[in-house]
Amino acid sequence: MPLRAPLAALVAALVLSACARRESGVESGTRAQILHQGIGADPNDLDPQLVSTNQAAEVSMALGEGLTNYSPGDLHPVPGVAERWDVSADGLVYTFHLRPSARWSNGDPVGAEDFIFSARRILSPAFAGEFSYMFFPVRGAEDFCFGRTRDFSTVGVRAVDAHTLRYELRDPTPYFATLVAHWSWYPVHPPTILKFGRIDQPFTAWTRPGNFVGNGPFSLSEWRIGDRIVVEKNPFYWDAARVRLAQINFHLIADADSEERAFRAGQLHITVGVPFSRIGAYLARPASPLRISEAFSTFIVTLNVARPPLDNPLVRRALSLAIDRSILAVRVLRDGSRPAESLLPPDPHGYAYGGEPRLHFDPAEARRLLAAAGYPDGKGFPRLELGIAGLHDSSVGEALQQMWSKELRLDISLVRSEPRVQMDNVHAHRFDMALASWIGDYLDPMSFLDVYIATSGHNDSGYRNPAYDRLIAAAASTRETELRFAQFEKAESQLMLDLPSIPLFHSTRLHLVDRSVHGFESNLMDMHPYTSIWLGN
Repeated sequence: MPLRAPLAALVAALVLSACARRESGVESGTRAQILHQGIGADPNDLDPQLVSTNQAAEVSMALGEGLTNYSPGDLHPVPGVAERWDVSADGLVYTFHLRPSARWSNGDPVGAEDFIFSARRILSPAFAGEFSYMFFPVRGAEDFCFGRTRDFSTVGVRAVDAHTLRYELRDPTPYFATLVAHWSWYPVHPPTILKFGRIDQPFTAWTRPGNFVGNGPFSLSEWRIGDRIVVEKNPFYWDAARVRLAQINFHLIADADSEERAFRAGQLHITVGVPFSRIGAYLARPASPLRISEAFSTFIVTLNVARPPLDNPLVRRALSLAIDRSILAVRVLRDGSRPAESLLPPDPHGYAYGGEPRLHFDPAEARRLLAAAGYPDGKGFPRLELGIAGLHDSSVGEALQQMWSKELRLDISLVRSEPRVQMDNVHAHRFDMALASWIGDYLDPMSFLDVYIATSGHNDSGYRNPAYDRLIAAAASTRETELRFAQFEKAESQLMLDLPSIPLFHSTRLHLVDRSVHGFESNLMDMHPYTSIWLGN
């Protein structure tokens, strides 16, 4: 019996529907201006004064804004909450003029006192913010942070009026306007902070969806641990008319291979990295989505210099000399990374290390130093652990393990952890050695070198050298470029002698970026303001 016409039409429609390809997340997201971006593992927190990784900072850049912002291309400072700023002739006073139109995501005005509250918070000894040292160029900030005074009025930050903020510096700091663009300088909303705890209480419930109040182009909508963080366009943002994205879904995929498969399946517009095994295939493709760019970054082995035998500089130098960095860069990575001869990558402002010693491969000298340290042919050397957690770590860790075994006869164990677990262990000095990547927080040599001063919140090696600290202090108080660079070179030479960390290679940044993404510009710090990104075919 033939089907009746309406029933026949329904069956045909169902068949066509079953055969039709489902729209991917990227396709539907592009249509609705919803960006899908991978950022690796869950962040340690969404509090900008506690965020400790560049991947977590991607979320912070969506939810908050500092006095200045980064220009997407060359990263020079551009107006943010401050519409303009003045610098005194001696370089010691910066006056920022805030936008009267700046608002928090609940509609409250953003004012100078909010920045003062935020500075007091991160500098409070009980808060123990990792990036508190970035405020130390401000007069009195270091003394307050270390409890030498409890009087915050001694810190050089003042509200001239509701929309004028003044910083008095202890030394000229030529990069200060860029420094305040860093997420640790973002203001926090005082009533919200105090609603959920004390001013100096970290890790409270204020960063949860429904509680979070920020001043950035987006507001927090959702955070599902191990899955995604969702932010939506903030209508109160002062420049909301220029923001074209309606929503960002930050996908929490810690495994590089899984993330790459999600990209191929049309579920991600942007990845946080690319597996080494897939680089060649993407390079061979016409109109490849692979983006490779130089980075102001160095991949290192952080050493716990308080733990024997790593407390012996001879051992640290032996470990370094047994590493063939050209093999790591050319054969293992194959991503354009360059073997490191010192800690700092070439600086766009002109600094380049020209001192001694330089990092190189010399296995005979490595064996001699190890024997001088009391471990001839590796005899008696304890079994150390090398922590691995990041995207590069397995391949690099295995290569180092083989080099140290072959050249020094050392038995080094690889210990894999979740990134957050390894970070916590390293910060607490519960480790022997750990792979890490340091990306400069601003484009100046100080961004790398002040990590190793005794008071730095990122001095995970436990390195202490008063002579080094004096060199960094001398560089900080010097305005003339050549003299600053000379101090930096002396300091870096001291680091290469002491080796609290072993530099391996100067990294590149790799992303897979869908062709529908516009405004995602490569730059040395891998910073991509979301006010400049939009989607379209």
